[in-house]
Amino acid sequence: MKKFLALSLLSFTISVQAQDPVVQSIVDAVNVDSMMLYVREIAGELPVDLGSGELTIETRHKFDPGNALAQTYLEQNLNAWGYDVSVQEFSTTGRNVLATKQGYVHPDEVVILCAHYDTFVSSPFLAPAADDDGSGCGALLEAARVLRDIPFEYTIVLAFWDEEEQGKIGSIYYATQAAGDDAIIKGVVNMDAIAYDGNGDKKARLHARPTAANSSAIADTVFAVLDRYDIDIDLLLTTPGAVYSDHASFWSSGYGAVLIIEEFTADGNPHYHTPTDLTEYFDVPYFEKLSKLSIASLATLAIPFDPTSSVPNVSGVSATDLSVFPNPSSSDATLVVDVARTDEYTVSISNALGQHVKTIAYTTLSKGAHQFTLVLSDLPPATYVLSIRNSDRVMTTQRVVRTP
Repeated sequence: MKKFLALSLLSFTISVQAQDPVVQSIVDAVNVDSMMLYVREIAGELPVDLGSGELTIETRHKFDPGNALAQTYLEQNLNAWGYDVSVQEFSTTGRNVLATKQGYVHPDEVVILCAHYDTFVSSPFLAPAADDDGSGCGALLEAARVLRDIPFEYTIVLAFWDEEEQGKIGSIYYATQAAGDDAIIKGVVNMDAIAYDGNGDKKARLHARPTAANSSAIADTVFAVLDRYDIDIDLLLTTPGAVYSDHASFWSSGYGAVLIIEEFTADGNPHYHTPTDLTEYFDVPYFEKLSKLSIASLATLAIPFDPTSSVPNVSGVSATDLSVFPNPSSSDATLVVDVARTDEYTVSISNALGQHVKTIAYTTLSKGAHQFTLVLSDLPPATYVLSIRNSDRVMTTQRVVRTP
């Protein structure tokens, strides 16, 4: 006989917590000299050795040899850092480069940090494209270097898109394939042109779209990271955001995403889409700060894994023992828990930052199935994480979406 209980609210708090020491260490480890080296190499300002002597990556346009050289350059770096690297071919010319870091708790749920590596201008003109989007690629390579030895709860994908300049073709292919496979993408942070601040006002833009899955919650995370780690950027929210970069591909496929970009409209880079898009026009400290913001936002969404906090998927509660329906829900929902043994259990809800929202405490649940009313109507629309933990701190989680 299933028990039916109303889940009582013991506490309800949303607050910006202290700095996560792991994320702070990531912020501190980001090295702007490393990033500038990556950008200069991929933009053709410095030669690279891809295994057969020095050469120069020049124009990274889809029809130019530099595009394939850039692909090899990215793979070479990512492989050297020990990533699981794959190349996703979507046309005779188009190839996304993807580096995957497996999550320890939720390996089937993905957080993406991305940039595009192709360029707009083609031969016979040079297209160094240092800012658009060599800067995003430099930050993404630095993320790969810094994050390589840090465990996270969620799987991380570092994605270098191809053919963004031809209409976001590479990211559209990836997002469409993911949606068709019912892949769970927790969030996407897209970096596109993050190094130019012509007037030195430190303004940058964050583009989000409230109607696109959990985009607003991801934007909230970025702003919280900005504040929590004291990153000196004047970040302006644009909503509904523009659709001219790869984040919009995920909006179209029903996933949450944001774009981090320089103040593109009021202080646009005059070298945009020209042969003079070079690193000499970078505001280097500004580039460093936007890179740290982007990488720290990814790390916060992916949640650094503390192996002492819980032991997933062992006796007591397993991932199949927790279900919520309807999900998404515009009001309250039904929670079904099927536990393997009689024990004390704690159910809690966290927001996208991993901050505690509400806790429901049980004295004891007997072995078997139990059904409860999950009160969501007192929460703002967003994506939350429902978790259940027993006395041995064995935990499983379920994503819960509260819609308007």
